[in-house]
Amino acid sequence: MKKWLRNLTTACFLALFAGLAAAPAGVSAYGLTQSNPSADSITVSWEPEEDALAYHVYAGEDYAAAALVRDLPASATSVTIPGLKPGTEYYVNVKYDERSYSGGINTYSVGSDDLRTMPAKVANVHETQWYYFAKSFTVEWSRQTGADGYEYKITKSNGKKVAAGVEDSKYTYFLSYSKKVSNSMIYVVQVRSYATICGKKYYGDWSDKCYCFTQPRLKSAKVSGNKLVVKWGKVTGATGYEIYVSTNPKKGYKKVKTVGKNASSATIAKFKKKKFSGKKSYYVYVLTVKKVGKHKNTSGRVYYWNTKNSSDSYF
Repeated sequence: MKKWLRNLTTACFLALFAGLAAAPAGVSAYGLTQSNPSADSITVSWEPEEDALAYHVYAGEDYAAAALVRDLPASATSVTIPGLKPGTEYYVNVKYDERSYSGGINTYSVGSDDLRTMPAKVANVHETQWYYFAKSFTVEWSRQTGADGYEYKITKSNGKKVAAGVEDSKYTYFLSYSKKVSNSMIYVVQVRSYATICGKKYYGDWSDKCYCFTQPRLKSAKVSGNKLVVKWGKVTGATGYEIYVSTNPKKGYKKVKTVGKNASSATIAKFKKKKFSGKKSYYVYVLTVKKVGKHKNTSGRVYYWNTKNSSDSYF
């Protein structure tokens, strides 16, 4: 350790750094300089310590998780830490050994900082809630600790642009959208992360498409003769609908029919191998289906219809 620095008291050390101008972009203010940003590694360098015997590099996703990842000779002035996760912030600390006046070994810190890998593709984008009467919906995703924020874009299922914007916070992991939302429309949401590293702004890939939509609104569900007739309003962009029936409002629902995208009604002849009776109450709900390739997306289950009362209720 440089002799003049070792003799500074802790208070003087803090005062000295408080008076410094902001460090240039991409240069750490804590003794480490990050360079050559990568998705799966972090490269840092430092000024050599004249009395260093060896260097030791510690890294982890936070201070408490930091562990020794590399021992380096006294000639080292940089290191690349491989095998890291994209879009992640890591606490990095470089220490060095110096021989004490008594002949022992003392260890000091060259510097430490929270450094980041380049943004990753945002994962797990999914609809968490559709508010039918408020005409809004919410999506969430897996937050990246190394992101500065997120961009999003929303289109209709036919590709027509609806909205685009920025959630400018590293702590963001959800988006609530409420402008001109139609309950009879499927929306497509994509999200990507961004981060400024070494003075340059980087973007991750756009997430997979998240399809957001609600249950079709039932117009009627009644027993006619010994059959159940169900009618609903169509959802633009749907590829089909599934009809479920039970004799208990809260449980026991069975899928009784699947119909195509052009259908807005269905007639069901039997439930559990029995014909329908006008004297009994049946509980019905319909789900919107959106198939993309081999993957099937279905709407949430929010409310059901009572055939005897001709009204809907919420689960």
